[in-house]
Amino acid sequence: MNEEELKAEAKKLYEKLKTQRDELKVQAHLAKAELRDKWQETEHDWERFEAKAKTIGKGAQKASEDVGKGFVLLGHQLQEAYKDIKQAFRSSDLTD
Repeated sequence: MNEEELKAEAKKLYEKLKTQRDELKVQAHLAKAELRDKWQETEHDWERFEAKAKTIGKGAQKASEDVGKGFVLLGHQLQEAYKDIKQAFRSSDLTD
């Protein structure tokens, strides 16, 4: 994957996850304690992901294949975490 392809994929993945995160953030605010804990863990991963996305997007350093793979892997982990949180909202009444 060349640098331009990595930047394009990073931007696309970042925007998709940002939208999911924004939607879930509102719901998580109202959730019970267990889900709040899961949300907080996922927020730490989001912060790492966002920092990598900005680095790749700005081209501040030449994006290596390892950085790209790590970025995509973290993105997929976030997708799964958001999916799990969303499913938890659907499957039970989690509001206080």
